[in-house]
Order: sequence, then C-alpha cells, then structure tokens
Amino acid sequence: MYSEDTIESLSNRIGFGLPLESGFPFQLEEANSVGSSGRFFKAFHQLVTVENIFAATPDLEESDAEDTFNDILTGFRFQAASFVIPLIMDKNKQYNNTVDYDQIITDNIVLFDDALGYKAAMMVLEYLMATKESNLTERNAKLAISNLKLELEGFRNDGGVLVASGLVQKFNKAVSIASEKIFPIVPTVDSKSVW
Repeated sequence: MYSEDTIESLSNRIGFGLPLESGFPFQLEEANSVGSSGRFFKAFHQLVTVENIFAATPDLEESDAEDTFNDILTGFRFQAASFVIPLIMDKNKQYNNTVDYDQIITDNIVLFDDALGYKAAMMVLEYLMATKESNLTERNAKLAISNLKLELEGFRNDGGVLVASGLVQKFNKAVSIASEKIFPIVPTVDSKSVW
C-alpha cells in the first residue's frame, strides 16, 4: 500500500513548463509549470505544451478561467500519477498489499518519471484528438488525427511487425523498467534432485 501523499508527490515530479508565446492569457501555478524533478512533459512529446492544451480547451468562463485551466493541468498530472503507480506497484506479482511501500517509492521516485511523462503525453494527445476546437489544427502544425494516433500507437508494417514505437510502447517499457527495479525477479529452481 502507499499513501495519497505519495501519489501527490509523484504528480508533482514533472511540469508543463512556461508558455513560449508572449501574451499567454493565464498565470500558471508553480506546481503546473515546474516539476520537482526539473523535467517537463514536452520532453516526452513536443506537442505537450500549455499553448496546445489551451487551444484544445473549450471556451472557459471568464470569472474563473485561470483557475479552471490550472485545474485541467493539475488533473493531467494527478491522473497520470494515479494511473502509473498501480501499474508499477499493484499489478506486480510480488506486490503485497499489507506492506507500506511509501519509503520504497520515495527512494526510487526517479524510476517513475518516464512512465509519468509518457502517460501524461498520451493523455494530452488524446485530449488534442478529442477536442472540438477549430484552431487546434493550425496550432499543431497541421497534424491530422491519424498522425496523432500514429504518434500514440506507433507504426506496424503489413506483417504486423512494429516498425516505429509510439508513446504507448515507450510508456509500457518505462513501466516495465521501473517495476523490474522495484521488484527484481528472484531466480528460483523448482526441480527435484537428479542424483
């Protein structure tokens, strides 16, 4: 088991960075712009920027638009952490629900960064694909939905062989690496004596 504080600290590891465009309409909360690791989500995919998320967001009510936008960014970070930690911890065969894993997670927190980054990138690309906003196409360098889907899922040839990895494959690899380091496979021999 692990605490809500551990999930919260994981969600604060990576930030969205500051807007690159001058005149961005909102002030971002520090937790959303700068993560405790010093890494940014756009390092996992170049389309994961606050400008693109803003462009994909439906019109916000003016009275609380800044808070709402910051809540959307916080939601991406928290949902990514809430999704990743059970994949790495709970779904491992060696996971024991009666053991407190908070200290183990804290000691190995950097192992979660790649999985968190790729999951948040996947969520943002899905958000971009699902938007009804008309200006999204121009803001994403004319990328079509099929291209975004390719970015997510990778490319397979006619024989079904993966030719180019997408975010899904990179995410799965990051989860696997973190899980193997936290729960190393202990070799066991289950055979009878031959003598």
